[in-house]
Amino acid sequence: GRRALRVIPSDANFLISIPALEQAIQEDRAAWCVPACVIATAGTTNTGAIDDMQAIAALCKREWIWFHVDGCIGALIKIAPVNRTMVDGIEDAESLALDPHK
Repeated sequence: GRRALRVIPSDANFLISIPALEQAIQEDRAAWCVPACVIATAGTTNTGAIDDMQAIAALCKREWIWFHVDGCIGALIKIAPVNRTMVDGIEDAESLALDPHK
């Protein structure tokens, strides 16, 4: 269900808004809710957007929150000789979804 799901706004480039994410975490904690995880994307289906995984990983580490990456579209960029830095921080995820056929 969506009762415990918190949707974080994106910025003009379709990336998770880090300030909005930080605010949501603080609001949840103030309401005695425990944030369980943050899900970043490594290449969204509609826009190809790649979240700032380094910033999200650092935030999750600081806040003791599970960091998951939906890498179904772009996670394999990490093994490419060029553009691999586009997904820097993916190695800090606690879990990763991957679709090798894409």
